[in-house]
Amino acid sequence: MVPAAELCDRGAELGALQAGLASAQESRGRALIFTGPVGIGTTSLLNRAEGVASPVFQIAAARASRLERDLPYGVVRQLFTPIVAQLGAHERRELLSGATAQARRALDDTAPADSVGGEFSVLHSLFWLTSDLCDDRPLLLLIDEAQWADTASLRYLAYLVPRLPHLGCFVVAAVSEPAGQQQPAALLEQVMSDPACSVLRPEPLGLEATAAVVGRQLLPPDSSQPVDGEFARACHAATGGNPLLVTELARSLARQGVLPAAPQAATTAEAGARTVADRVTQELAGLPAECGRLARAAAVLGERSPLEKAAQLGGMPLKTARQALTALEATGRVTGDPPGEETADIVFVHPVVHAAVHDLVPVDERGAAHLQAAELLDAAGTPPERSALHLLHTAPGQRAETVQLLLDAADSAMARGSPETAVTLMRRCVGEPPPEDRRAGILYELGLASLLIDPQAAVGDLAEAHKLAHRPKRRAEIALALGSSLLLLHCHEEALEVWQGALAEVPEDETELLHQLQACILSIPFYEPGRSETRRDILRRVSELRSRDTYPTAGGRVLDCVIAGHDTVLGDPRAVPRALRALHNPADLLQLTAGDVGLSLGWLALISADRDEVMTSLDEAVAHAHHAGSMNSLAVALTYRAMAWLARGNLAEAETDARQAVSAADAASVRLPRLVLGPLLADLLLEQGRLAEAEAALVWVGAPDPVPSTGLMYHLLLSRCRLLRRAGKPEQALDSALAAGRSFVSAGGENPALVPWQSEAALCLHVLQRNDEARVLADEGLRLARNWSAPRAWGRALRVLGRLEPSPEEALIRFREAATRLRPSNARLEYAKALGDYGSVLRDTGQVQEAAPVLQEALSAALQCGASPLAERIRAELAAAGIAPAHALESTGVAALTPTQRRVCELAAAGRTNREIAKEVFTTTKATEAHLQDAYRKLGINGRQQLAEKLAAFAQPR
Repeated sequence: MVPAAELCDRGAELGALQAGLASAQESRGRALIFTGPVGIGTTSLLNRAEGVASPVFQIAAARASRLERDLPYGVVRQLFTPIVAQLGAHERRELLSGATAQARRALDDTAPADSVGGEFSVLHSLFWLTSDLCDDRPLLLLIDEAQWADTASLRYLAYLVPRLPHLGCFVVAAVSEPAGQQQPAALLEQVMSDPACSVLRPEPLGLEATAAVVGRQLLPPDSSQPVDGEFARACHAATGGNPLLVTELARSLARQGVLPAAPQAATTAEAGARTVADRVTQELAGLPAECGRLARAAAVLGERSPLEKAAQLGGMPLKTARQALTALEATGRVTGDPPGEETADIVFVHPVVHAAVHDLVPVDERGAAHLQAAELLDAAGTPPERSALHLLHTAPGQRAETVQLLLDAADSAMARGSPETAVTLMRRCVGEPPPEDRRAGILYELGLASLLIDPQAAVGDLAEAHKLAHRPKRRAEIALALGSSLLLLHCHEEALEVWQGALAEVPEDETELLHQLQACILSIPFYEPGRSETRRDILRRVSELRSRDTYPTAGGRVLDCVIAGHDTVLGDPRAVPRALRALHNPADLLQLTAGDVGLSLGWLALISADRDEVMTSLDEAVAHAHHAGSMNSLAVALTYRAMAWLARGNLAEAETDARQAVSAADAASVRLPRLVLGPLLADLLLEQGRLAEAEAALVWVGAPDPVPSTGLMYHLLLSRCRLLRRAGKPEQALDSALAAGRSFVSAGGENPALVPWQSEAALCLHVLQRNDEARVLADEGLRLARNWSAPRAWGRALRVLGRLEPSPEEALIRFREAATRLRPSNARLEYAKALGDYGSVLRDTGQVQEAAPVLQEALSAALQCGASPLAERIRAELAAAGIAPAHALESTGVAALTPTQRRVCELAAAGRTNREIAKEVFTTTKATEAHLQDAYRKLGINGRQQLAEKLAAFAQPR
């Protein structure tokens, strides 16, 4: 640890550390990142945090390393393994069970390699492990050199940091700026930009602080003699005030016996010009040869190297290595941990020192050294990832042993939830290269792993695998994945060509593959309906397949979902029973390559039909995506669950899922989900009156301007229409609504439950006082909605038509019918709108007594949905009629709670702890304490007792 006195000119940084520690003690955690050039003192600040926090905090520390950045969960292991290791067997089992069980796959090399679940299941477990560790004492996580952290560990940080405000955890990290890496990695950037994270950039030392550091090295401890000003200025000029360089310069001058006086100032320039690497080289040259060999061997092995392994790699007896380590410790460049033990690890005191020693290994010898290290670790039974890391630093050599070790390591990385590491290892394996008869299989596995994180890279790998594969079945399997990756990149025609080619090759008895390929091919018009001849050909196939019975196999049910999707677009009610049968057990479909395509279209049918059954399927899909670790699948499942929540009018739950889907889509770097998700998020924000955020959601889509009429652009165009209409721009809104209609119709769309462009255009025309034109469109929208017969679409069409009726009496008929249609349905927001319009006309026609209960119910429904602008309009109607809002509803606010918050409240009222509530109710996307506190705020209460009383006084059905 760096002595406290050496931290000069760091008042702001030390203040931020103190504030963060105090906040974590109150279970209001934060993250603090220090960043700057190498040597600016970020490591010293982490050391100070450790010194100040002990013994109040549990402390977990890690240092990332350039040589180990591909070790999955390498930083996470450094943080948590020592904590877990010090527990007794019973305590360890207790800690790593239930919600935290999957964390073993990140921490324990002996965890089964075939453990079920992917990256998100591990992240979820690690989050709960962190949370559980905060129960007894606050937790301080220290991460040095975070710019070299492995991707899996960075994902953990990106997952943890937004949830810190509800944990007793303080994360402090140091990020250096090595040459050639000016911008942090995307995940690290995500962490640094999170609202729960503060970023500080320490400045170089001033002249006075430079003098203080130099004086501590060059003057006796009890000396009162000051450092000469000219000498201090020379030191500052030679180092630029960089704390590491100032300290190194002072150490060098001290060894030369230089005093901090003016006559010696000239000597500082020559000494300052020498780098840390020069000084380390000089120091090692003055030690016995064994010291240099041991140091270089330790540097090759990694930031923290077992003495026994370093001795083997350095070619010396353990006793000699022990003596060499003692000599190295005397230089202050390395330490033994624990000191004096033959089982000690060799630890470099600073990353710069480690890099300098590693660079001392001649370039032409480094590959051989790392290869020897890999063989040594493999022979000792080290987990394959650690051995394989060294192979990444060797030249390809066509060694069968290397190929197998890399593949074993890739399998282990995938099993531990780190597809990024698996991709790196398999890509190196391809370059070895492997035997020709294995190349296609390796490329296929590489493509599947890449598809989880980088569809662009997956295309190249899968395309090459497809060329090399010979068996028709394997070629079809590869084609399914290749087409999916092309579709994610919006390469519709290429995807279609790949799938059609595969369909022509598949043997007739491979029905599962045939059905999946047919489902994928038939889905193309949903993503790119612009090619009319392609669309006509596909729709002919749909018509042929529709006439057959439904398909009992999993692949056949995917095909049924796609057919149901086509029927939904056409407004054909036969879509609903077909989708219900296909989705009765979604678990089978979730395992298939074509599963996402089929499920999304089946969900679309059931959401458009206002069917409750869709929520069970969506919940299973979200859970599976978390468990399997597929960001693409997670983005899709959360998008459609958000769509289902919005259709029901539950805006808070819809926004929670939509925001998480945005994060997943960004992390997966795919554009396809944006075309549905961005407009969906904008629509639910508009219902809450958040116009600026809605506009930002549409910008996030990244669509060209002007928006093309093909593809899935009708969602974007219709959402833009709503935004423009709310912003008081009816002419532009009308243009956008009509463009949405042209786009939807070109795709064969006739169902207003999917794209109610007629109703939106009619509302715009009504504002522009073009009611005759509006009436034509509204009548057409009502005709199509009746044909589909779902309550939400039917009720909306009636409500819009009611606004266009020339007389109040005719309007009342429309609004009453709309409310009647919607009352038994789950479309609560549309119901609230219909009741609001109905009550308003009743009040306008002088029927105040009849209007009162209608408007009261409308207000209740609007509050339940969280539609604040609608609730305000209804309150205004009540006030205009001289009617006071129902006291129970307005005072309790229970109706305003989301279903999740209401369930939390009931468990809290029953005396369950927040952690018990969380583990019972919440998925990885929700923070229990945040929902509970928000529920308290909405109810205007201070604690659990008041909560229990209020819930008992006002029972609200879920």
